[in-house]
Amino acid sequence: MSNEADTIFYDVVMLKNITTKEAAIHSLTNHLLEKGYVNEHYEHATIEREDAYPTGLPTKPIAIAVPHSKHENVIKQAVVLGISDHLIEFSEMGNSDSKLNVGILFLLALKGENGHINYLKNIVNYCKVEENITKLYGVKSAEEGLQIFVSEIVNAD
Repeated sequence: MSNEADTIFYDVVMLKNITTKEAAIHSLTNHLLEKGYVNEHYEHATIEREDAYPTGLPTKPIAIAVPHSKHENVIKQAVVLGISDHLIEFSEMGNSDSKLNVGILFLLALKGENGHINYLKNIVNYCKVEENITKLYGVKSAEEGLQIFVSEIVNAD
């Protein structure tokens, strides 16, 4: 399920049986690589960045993560929401010694820091409400997730 609006590609991937952050990033990156949105370096660069600068956020009841890479690995801008049926360990942003159980990932493939900041603001504002996390994590399909993603997060302003 996908939606292209404002020259940014939005999509949702239901992650099944994935238990590591590397596998989650691989799955979401591969989804974008196959569609021509990122180059072959995006996955490795994203994992390296995640190890150096963790993106896990301690939202309730389930943590989220917002992995991303440098803009030179982005061919066309995209944001993919991954909803995992298993909780995946990520380190907490600003405190890599703290581990979080992440169930929702937003993989950002954007050009320019302003794009990342605006998306992070919308994602954080949405995800700081516990009922929103429960609703998003409870979706049964990519289509249902995409509807929430586009209408309540992307177009939240």
